Amino acid sequence: MTAAVDTLPTGAAARKLRVSKDIRAGVERDLYALAGGDEFIIDDDLKPHVAALQAFWDRLDPDPYYGGGEGCYRVRRYSDFDFDPRTGSMTRRNHIRYYQSERQNAYVGGKERHFGDVEVETVDNPFFNELVRYDFDQYPLPQEYRLRTWICQIHMIRIVVAPGSTTPITPEGVHCDGYPFAGVHLINRVGVVGGESSVYTSEGERLASRTFERPLDTLWFEDRRMKHYVTPISAAGDVPGHRDLLAISFSLPDSPYETEE
Repeated sequence: MTAAVDTLPTGAAARKLRVSKDIRAGVERDLYALAGGDEFIIDDDLKPHVAALQAFWDRLDPDPYYGGGEGCYRVRRYSDFDFDPRTGSMTRRNHIRYYQSERQNAYVGGKERHFGDVEVETVDNPFFNELVRYDFDQYPLPQEYRLRTWICQIHMIRIVVAPGSTTPITPEGVHCDGYPFAGVHLINRVGVVGGESSVYTSEGERLASRTFERPLDTLWFEDRRMKHYVTPISAAGDVPGHRDLLAISFSLPDSPYETEE
């Protein structure tokens, strides 16, 4: 179990991005926390960068490992970064495969998957940087681990659904991805219905559910100690719809906070 400290993370009081309730206390108590996009407080000089970040989902690469049915598909980018919590700096690591064991992912586990790298413009976006720093601040950690450089995994995903169709969000079912900590943010949602997100105990008891409807609807959770699932989405009209998601996860090799496969 993680051991939290009472002090605020370095620089937290000066953040330009906040949430109107205590997310960190929720994660420490329940292993997860939910917040709506309307609960985010964003400084005025940061707000224009939100729309700029959303636009990057129009530039994702096809995901060849995901079959969503006729006219349904997924596009994606993925990269690993060295993240220094003391400064908020992110240094890109070399391109790496994305790998999950069959135990973690019954759908495509055991495959070495390669996706397009996260673009420089995304990483340079001020709102993106604040969101990464905010997410890390919410996880209950002893102070000694806040002074080390972590690996930050960035997943950018768009799932497109064709008119009259329904497509899965998590074809692997109720699962755990193995990260110590993860934050899942809705970036945009256009012309779709469905997509209810749920978190479960490691034994499979459902704890909470929420359908992400507006940008920045978010779930933070201790992934290794829980399971999660999202119901399928359908197109709401006679044109394709899509659901855009940003997942930010953290792990620390050679520590109690390693990613489990």
